Amino acid sequence: MKKLLLICLLSAAFSFGAFAQQGSIHLNVGAEGAFPIGDWSEGYNIGFGASGKGLYGVSDAGQAGLNLGWNRFGMKDDFDEDFSASISIIPVFAVYRHYFGGLYVEPQAGLSIVKSKITVSDTGVGSFSGSDSSTSFGYAAGLGYLMGDIDISARYQGFSESGMNGGFAALRLAYHFSLN
Repeated sequence: MKKLLLICLLSAAFSFGAFAQQGSIHLNVGAEGAFPIGDWSEGYNIGFGASGKGLYGVSDAGQAGLNLGWNRFGMKDDFDEDFSASISIIPVFAVYRHYFGGLYVEPQAGLSIVKSKITVSDTGVGSFSGSDSSTSFGYAAGLGYLMGDIDISARYQGFSESGMNGGFAALRLAYHFSLN
C-alpha cells in the first residue's frame, strides 16, 4: 500500500510540475496572522505581519529564493496597565519551494532579527521606554496551495534567542505573480 501511494504521489508531482518552470522569476507578497506557541503564548497576543518572497525556478517543480518579512506581537493585557511591550520578528530566510500540483512544501532557514520594545508610562518620575534587537538563527516549515495568482499557506516558524526558543504558527494569504 505504501509503494502504491508513493507511486501515485510521484506521478502527480511529475505530471503537474508546470507550476515552477525552470528559469522563471516570481514575486509573492502577502499578509499573515501569527499565533504564538508554547510558553511564549502566555505573554504575547496573536500577531500580524507581512512578507515578500522572490522565487526563481530551478527545476520543473522547484523554486529557490529569499523571504523577507515582519511579524509583530503585543504583550497581553494581563500585566500591569502602566507597562506595555511588543516584539517584532524579521525573518531573512533562504527558501526552497517544491510543487506537487498546486500543493507545495516550503522549508526555510536563515536569520531572525528579534526586536523588542518596552514602555512604562507611570514610574512616579515620568515615563520610560527602551528597545533592543538581536539576530539569531531562524527556521520555518510551510505547506501551501497555489490557485492561479492566489497563494494560501500555513507554516511553523521558530527562532533561538539567548537560550530562549520561540515559535509561532502563521496563516498567510498572498498574491503570486511572474516577472517574466
